[in-house]
Amino acid sequence: MYTAVDLGQYCEELYRARSFEQAFSVFEKQVIKLGYDGVLYTFIPRLLIDSNFNQEPVYKVSESYSPQYLQHYEQAHFERDDPLIQAVNGGVAEAFDWWGDIPKQYMSDNPKAKEVIATSLNYGINNGITIPLLNDERGVAGASFITEEDTKFSLLKSSTMEKLELCTRLFHNLVFSGACYTSAFVQPILQSLTNTEKRFLAKLAQGKTPVQIAQELGRSEKYLEQVMLKVRRKFSHSSAEGAITVNRNQIMYYSGLMNLVEHID
Repeated sequence: MYTAVDLGQYCEELYRARSFEQAFSVFEKQVIKLGYDGVLYTFIPRLLIDSNFNQEPVYKVSESYSPQYLQHYEQAHFERDDPLIQAVNGGVAEAFDWWGDIPKQYMSDNPKAKEVIATSLNYGINNGITIPLLNDERGVAGASFITEEDTKFSLLKSSTMEKLELCTRLFHNLVFSGACYTSAFVQPILQSLTNTEKRFLAKLAQGKTPVQIAQELGRSEKYLEQVMLKVRRKFSHSSAEGAITVNRNQIMYYSGLMNLVEHID
């Protein structure tokens, strides 16, 4: 019924990709060949989860994946209550249906989580399945696949899941480990920082003392203390007067996990 996937050719095309976008295009093509209508790949750095999503996660989505829904999703900050994300972050490792028992566990006491799923239906997303890909100190990642027709979706789940999971994990393992792809994963953090904040973090990560950094940046140590305070506030999801919940050591720890310094000019 659907075009067969040549795994050898798929792997070859994946490894020829020289950017995250090119690799996703190869992955998306295989997903469509398997019969799905669209795919959304998501990565959320742990720092964003711990800060209650003060910055946008990384999304990569096929054109057929309801851009109107994605726009609504982002504007409403659904990522904070999305039961699919909560399930992956909660340790679910196997693929699960959006309307199955697993998401319901994360919706039972959370009206906002129910709204996320209800809104997807309002935009014509009648069937969805998520494959968890990562849940560790670096963050969480997963890929979601949609179809409109119920009969088609049931057939796909029974006949293509093994190949879908294999294609998905090959894509994720490649882009999450390859040096030419990883810049896409630190953009939610980098885009929120000023040039001074980036340079300051880079030099801290290099093991330089506050005195050395102050000299190299031509700033006072007191000024740099305020720079770190601003960085901590950005990732604490607080107002200027609110509590700062992310400390200096956490900032440096997460920066190191994501190789943040390698992507700072």
